[in-house]
Amino acid sequence: MNPDKLTDTEVIQLIKQIKEFLNHPTFSIPTIGKYRCEESLSDKLNGITYSLHIYRGNLESKYSMHIRFISNNVHLVRLCIHGSIHHNFDGRIGGNHLHVYKLHDGTPIDYAYPLDQTPFDKSDDLAKSMDNFFKYVSIKIK
Repeated sequence: MNPDKLTDTEVIQLIKQIKEFLNHPTFSIPTIGKYRCEESLSDKLNGITYSLHIYRGNLESKYSMHIRFISNNVHLVRLCIHGSIHHNFDGRIGGNHLHVYKLHDGTPIDYAYPLDQTPFDKSDDLAKSMDNFFKYVSIKIK
């Protein structure tokens, strides 16, 4: 698979494919305040390495998490809670949305979908969203 030219079917396959941490991370999420985590993931079946990034600023209700390809720095999936409005090529999406890789005019983009079309909820705290995100993108914790 070429991460620069994935079809929608390949994107779904990559989301479902088991990804494992290269190191054994520990997640210690404070209930308030900033939190930042960056870890490497591996999809051994497809030989793809990803970066997992989780970030929350000073506001507990505003955070994001994503996995992106190391090879080209393009997101496969990104969850944004209480973030900025996103502008897709075909319209605007509110601050709570899920980006999923999409090929548009031969270029990979982070196409955003409203949360009502996803298993995520804007009222979830960071820890619960992380659990849901790990399940959604098939991250396996040893």
